[in-house]
Amino acid sequence: MKKLMKSTAAAVAISTALFAGAAQAQQKIGVVDMMNVFQQLPQREQISESLQNEFQDRFEEMRQLEQKVQELRQKQERDASIMSEAEKTQLARELEQTISQAQLKSKALQEDTRRRQNEERNKLLAKVQGVITDVAEEEGYDIVLESNAVAYMKSDNDLSDEVVEKMSSGN
Repeated sequence: MKKLMKSTAAAVAISTALFAGAAQAQQKIGVVDMMNVFQQLPQREQISESLQNEFQDRFEEMRQLEQKVQELRQKQERDASIMSEAEKTQLARELEQTISQAQLKSKALQEDTRRRQNEERNKLLAKVQGVITDVAEEEGYDIVLESNAVAYMKSDNDLSDEVVEKMSSGN
């Protein structure tokens, strides 16, 4: 009796493993190269132009501050021999204040542009993820992986071009 139970249990375990293996073999797995997708998206350029326009005034202000620093340095070098000590001190203070102001504004501008770039990138990523899901469902894929997580794949499992095409067409 024990021998029959063990044999039955072993047979059930083996058949379960075989069916599980067969089920896995039937899964359709796709791959997407996210870097390639992002490089090809027309929305990327639109976002870049939009952010450039959004921060244009602040970039111009930074250029003006940099120009003022350069002019003050030139004045300091050019007129040092004819300036009094009080004028030299005044000019040095103005230069330091302008440099400090430029550094603070530059840091704030960098942080703000980085934050906005991340916001826009995350919006675009959400759209790309939605399109990947749509393509996977339309073509019957069970799993879609990112290409950098895959050691080998057949090129017909790469969904990147389809994702770019669908994103480019506005879907």
